[in-house]
Amino acid sequence: MNDEGLILIEKSKKGDAHAFSQLYSMYSNEMYRYALYMTGNQQDAEDSVQEAVISAWRSIHNLKDDNKFKVWLFKILTNKCKTLLIKGNKGHDTLPVEEYDFISAEGDFTVGAELKAALQDLTPPDGQIIILSIIGGFTSEELSQIYNMKPSTIRSRQRRGLERLKAILS
Repeated sequence: MNDEGLILIEKSKKGDAHAFSQLYSMYSNEMYRYALYMTGNQQDAEDSVQEAVISAWRSIHNLKDDNKFKVWLFKILTNKCKTLLIKGNKGHDTLPVEEYDFISAEGDFTVGAELKAALQDLTPPDGQIIILSIIGGFTSEELSQIYNMKPSTIRSRQRRGLERLKAILS
């Protein structure tokens, strides 16, 4: 976390909604892409992000380590996505193919669709771990805090997941 982000967190903890809005804008695209992967459709992704942001705003004063804001925020988002999926008993198969471009850098929907399908074939939370490390740039240490696993377990799951993805896509 850079100095500007840390200042925004401190202001947010003191009730500055504008500072929190700036923090949100730093992570909004990553949050949406992750929620879209998790929930499988645009409306649920938007709802999950909105609920996560509201929850984070209400509890930011509880954040103990300001440097771990992003990890804390994505843990909240992960829980909101899981709750929405459990509550609605929704699957990951509702995303239209034109929404897959967040995965494919080239914008090739076929490649993106194949990759998304392959990620869904992975054992949870392996696909989520891979997406968070790719989209969110999370380290194994940060992911270990989100998933309550040892960093070495996260790295093993990443390695096995990537090997499985390679095999599925070959």
